[in-house]
Amino acid sequence: MGDVLIPILKDTKDPHYRYKMPKLTAKVEGSGNGIKTVITNMSAVAKALDRPAAYPTKYFGCELGAQVTMNNDIYVVNGSHDADRLLSLLYGFIRKFVLCTKCNNPETSLIVDKQTIRQKCIACGHETTIPKTIHKLTTYIINHPPDGTSNPTNASSSTSAGSSKSGKSDKKSRKNNTHSPTNQNGGDNNSSPTNDKNNNHQNDNNDDDFGDDFDEDEFTTTAYAERIRELLADNNNKMYLNDTKENANIFYEMVKQKKESTPNLLLDANTQKELVKEAERLDIKDKSTLILSELLFTENIVEEIKTYRLLLLRFCHENRKAQKYLLGGFEKLIGIVYEDKLFNNAMKILKQFYDMDILEEESILEWAAKPSKKYVDKEMSKRIHEKVAPFVKWLKEAEVEDESEDEDEEEDEDEEGEEQPKKQAKNQGQQKSDATNNTAGARKQSVEDEDEDDDDLFEFNHRVSGIKLETVKPAATITPVNATNTAGPKEEEDIDIDNI
Repeated sequence: MGDVLIPILKDTKDPHYRYKMPKLTAKVEGSGNGIKTVITNMSAVAKALDRPAAYPTKYFGCELGAQVTMNNDIYVVNGSHDADRLLSLLYGFIRKFVLCTKCNNPETSLIVDKQTIRQKCIACGHETTIPKTIHKLTTYIINHPPDGTSNPTNASSSTSAGSSKSGKSDKKSRKNNTHSPTNQNGGDNNSSPTNDKNNNHQNDNNDDDFGDDFDEDEFTTTAYAERIRELLADNNNKMYLNDTKENANIFYEMVKQKKESTPNLLLDANTQKELVKEAERLDIKDKSTLILSELLFTENIVEEIKTYRLLLLRFCHENRKAQKYLLGGFEKLIGIVYEDKLFNNAMKILKQFYDMDILEEESILEWAAKPSKKYVDKEMSKRIHEKVAPFVKWLKEAEVEDESEDEDEEEDEDEEGEEQPKKQAKNQGQQKSDATNNTAGARKQSVEDEDEDDDDLFEFNHRVSGIKLETVKPAATITPVNATNTAGPKEEEDIDIDNI
């Protein structure tokens, strides 16, 4: 078909990565209540993943809350769904049910045995158990094992799966093939119109929903306790904790353990690469700088920025989001955790981040455009912005000077002297207009980012505060600082930024 091939491992940077799959393609058909999305190459994608095509299709149905239909190698999801959205969900399925938890290799097989799903990696030999709590698709997999596997326990305990369907088909065939008076008398209930409705309902369930795939026993207290034990047992492989807050806890414990186990271990290049890889696997690379700010920095943060510069650059280099979260950690540290020791040095700390190339000029100016109550309260945020205002002003002036120098060079090359004043006035006007638009755009973007990450606040607000919050003085002791009155006059003075 000429499908475009893409890597099975999402966001891999290996140009020679050999595990490929066709890019998912979808076609929306119908309109109104009858609109549906046909996944045109689901069979080819499933073959590349070595999984039954029903598995990712059912996974889509669970994630989208939509019914699915699988007939004659045609896979349909009710509703209108974009191919990119489905591809994103497919990568979630791959992460949970295809990739090896140890080597990230997709050469794995699923084995269903005694109500459990085991995953074995053909490449490295690692074997693990997929807990039922990872996704409700696990129930469907248990009731519909992959070809070549057996599930004797399931056959006896979950008759609503394959055995029940075969039993129903056997009953139906017996009813169709027997015509004796005994069978007719004994099967009055089965030969009634109600039976036709039941048969139709059975066919609908086979195609569209999970009617026969979920057992009532799975919702009992015993079954729930068993699932919790399975989750705790598989917690060590750290693959199935998909909640962002839990992933943050995993990364936090990993960094903490490495920092406390061996001195200077976090300065080792291989260790740093391992942390970056783990953050990417947990899908929190951008937000991990918020966690690092708690674990790496103390009241000696100025020197610690130098010490951990390379580690921070691995997360922040050309990553504006990671820099934004690092600024959030900066606010937490100087505004809450170490307020009494670091607040007065806020400008020096921010300049250190800038001098070490960890924070870019654009990120700082965007952050300074508007105080936010995301990491500290509104009043503290204003105080921090006022404290660093001279440095921010210096950045803006340096930017304008650079632009002026560029304009002067262009003007020197211009041979038409009479047009220079007009051109200069025009450039200055354009510069002011661009500066106004950029400032407005930065503020708008800042507000949009704040709204977009509201949920992340609840997931990470506990993180930077950490244990150190227990030693912070009560809010009543903060009021004598009266920084809103004293900081203003001091910041109006001319300050030599280079001597900070």
